[in-house]
Amino acid sequence: MFRNIKLFILTALLLLTPKIFGDSAYENLIVNDIQVIMENQNIEEFDSNAILSKLKTQKGSYFSESSFDEDLKILSKDFERIEPVFNIENEKLNIILKLWAMPIISSIEWNGNELIKTKKLNSELGIEINSKFNRAEFNKALNKVKEFYIKKGFFESQITYKVFPVSDKNLVRIVLSVKEGKHGRIKDIELIGFTKDEKSEIYNLMATKKYVLILSLLDNTGTYREDAIEQDRMSIINFLQNKGYADAKVDIKIIEDNVAKKVILEITAHRGTLYRVGKITFDGNTILSNEEIMKHFTIYPDDAFSPEKIRETAEAIKEAYGTQGYIETNVYHETFLMENEPVYNVNFYINESGKSKIGLIKIFGNTSTKTSVILRHSLLVPGETFDSRKIKATQSRLENLGFFKSVNVYSVQSSDPDLGPSYRDVHIEVEETSTGHLSFSAGYSSNDSVTGTIDISENNFDHAGLYRVFKEGPSAFRGAGEYTQLKGSFGKKQKNASLNWMTPYFRDSLWRFGFEVSGTFSKLQAKDYKLRTVGGSLFGSYPISTFWSVGSRYRLRKSDNIVRNKALLNPDESEVNRIINEAQANSEGLISGVALYLNYDSTDNTYKAHRGFRSTLDAEYVGLGGKYQFWKYSYVNSYYYPLWKKGTIKYKWDFKFIDTIGHLDFDKVPLSERFFLGGDSSVRGYKPFIIGPKMPGKPNDPLGGTSSMLLSIEYNQTIIKPLLDMFIFLDGGSVAFKDFTVHKPRLSTGIGARLEIMPRTPITVGWGYPLNKKNHKDRQSLFFQMGGQF
Repeated sequence: MFRNIKLFILTALLLLTPKIFGDSAYENLIVNDIQVIMENQNIEEFDSNAILSKLKTQKGSYFSESSFDEDLKILSKDFERIEPVFNIENEKLNIILKLWAMPIISSIEWNGNELIKTKKLNSELGIEINSKFNRAEFNKALNKVKEFYIKKGFFESQITYKVFPVSDKNLVRIVLSVKEGKHGRIKDIELIGFTKDEKSEIYNLMATKKYVLILSLLDNTGTYREDAIEQDRMSIINFLQNKGYADAKVDIKIIEDNVAKKVILEITAHRGTLYRVGKITFDGNTILSNEEIMKHFTIYPDDAFSPEKIRETAEAIKEAYGTQGYIETNVYHETFLMENEPVYNVNFYINESGKSKIGLIKIFGNTSTKTSVILRHSLLVPGETFDSRKIKATQSRLENLGFFKSVNVYSVQSSDPDLGPSYRDVHIEVEETSTGHLSFSAGYSSNDSVTGTIDISENNFDHAGLYRVFKEGPSAFRGAGEYTQLKGSFGKKQKNASLNWMTPYFRDSLWRFGFEVSGTFSKLQAKDYKLRTVGGSLFGSYPISTFWSVGSRYRLRKSDNIVRNKALLNPDESEVNRIINEAQANSEGLISGVALYLNYDSTDNTYKAHRGFRSTLDAEYVGLGGKYQFWKYSYVNSYYYPLWKKGTIKYKWDFKFIDTIGHLDFDKVPLSERFFLGGDSSVRGYKPFIIGPKMPGKPNDPLGGTSSMLLSIEYNQTIIKPLLDMFIFLDGGSVAFKDFTVHKPRLSTGIGARLEIMPRTPITVGWGYPLNKKNHKDRQSLFFQMGGQF
């Protein structure tokens, strides 16, 4: 035994000796000379000075082993092999660097790739011909190609390569051999040993999906990937364990379908014994009573044993303490398996903490956004007792702003010694993201034929940047949390331009203030109408609660409506002109109005809501110095209800009325102020604006109306989040030329899809069918829209 120990020590010393003595033998010697020798026989010319200039080790300097190691690493990027030779002469160090240059790639050849084109493989490889052959870099690039094959479903694919020298030159030819193996497109996923309800849950849980041609091309799913399969296996096991099967196992078998040239995944559950919950106990609570603790239980005796519900219970108890300021309280749990019984007893231990108060609030990472903007959205106030719910709500509010890539809100022991141990500082860490948007788009609308749009917007605008822009550049316009948009669009039937600006905290108050300036030219309503308007508005609103706000708006708009009715043509041209001029004079002029509105909004997302209610009640008086006098009322509502995780049902009901004042008749209300329905933004399946009264003798030219009702029910199904949604709808609408009148609605139903390739610019295409149209010419089944809706 002692002999073996001695042998081991001696061997270790021999292995260490070259390092110990070799490293120190040349340390701090003066470098007398450095020579470079190129060992490649086919390399005739090379620049030794260029090579030496890259080194830290230089002639006349003191030799450093660490610096020389770095020099070798630098040279290894350009040379295939490096061999240093050291020689001490007159207590000075001579260094000879023997170098073997990396060969140049003369060609890259692929063999065996039948289903993936060579051009695509070269693109994935990313190695160019006539570049240096660095074996390490080449292997790294080849791994990307292997990953590409796996992602495409070739789960058995193998790629090897050989390097062949080309004649006597420093060139190499690389030949890659591909064995593609089976293509792992998944024909079907069979779940064995699961109930019908469980199958539905597991299909939604799995990352692996069946191959569906169009959908799989869009979201890159439907192919066999080993990493995803293993993730699914663990997810299914976890699912079964939370059903009480603590010993559950899952087998996944691959079955080839040679006819379809696809594979079938057969997933079999081996549940094992069903475990239940026995006794549930807890201790350590002195602040909260037993009854208060038990209110937060999500698991009970005789329930199926579920690790997830146990964790949820522990978290709920901790949250109950956190809402009262005891944010440092921790809740631990243990499970005990009873002997000879499939029963787990559960015990929760509560380690209570003292009550904490809010100390300093510190913000990190806001390189553009002003600190005051972030603090406005914080629900945490220094000196108040901590409430863990407010920490989460503050983080959620900051995330929903869209100003930051990431947000993290947490508490730490206060850095102010005067505050005492019960105070906790709040740290808000943010990472800025781009908030500006510039888009140029062209498209086709069923209403307006070919259209084009330019849209410049900034969600985190700072108007005060006008004074700093020459000093700070374009970044001066960011950081104050304001919104601004400059937008222009053009089409065959409509052109408009607008400038919008809004600040959500006017002069550091809760008042929201903004303005809008716009001009519009439209022939959308009918080919014999030309509506031109120019004007603007000022608005302000104030929140009276979390969901309620009240506001006011003033608008001034010049309306210029040109009407041509070919049905009036007769031999007396002067009479025709008189009627047209009279109609035009009675439907244009200055519009000046002030409005009050009440708004309620509990939706979970301002852009694409899935839950909540949005409602606006608006009353406007038009007649402050303008040509017309009338009241304009609107009651607009949208309700969103999630039927399940990927399905949302939406209800919409809008009522709008105009009540004329004095001697103003309904037919004298300007066309630009009237209500029109029909088309892809209201009652789909009908021609744009066609619902309601028509011009005499012109069944295709709508008059609009002074009473309007719009009803809609839509079910939206997420297919690929956030890329593709499908929807079905039932729309209804009526327009009348009477005060406060609702006629029998024109109904339509249909289906459609929304594709969002660019952020917040969905492309909507659908098909609608009118159920009770008055005229067969009112129908326009196919509709198309680029932009938001509902």
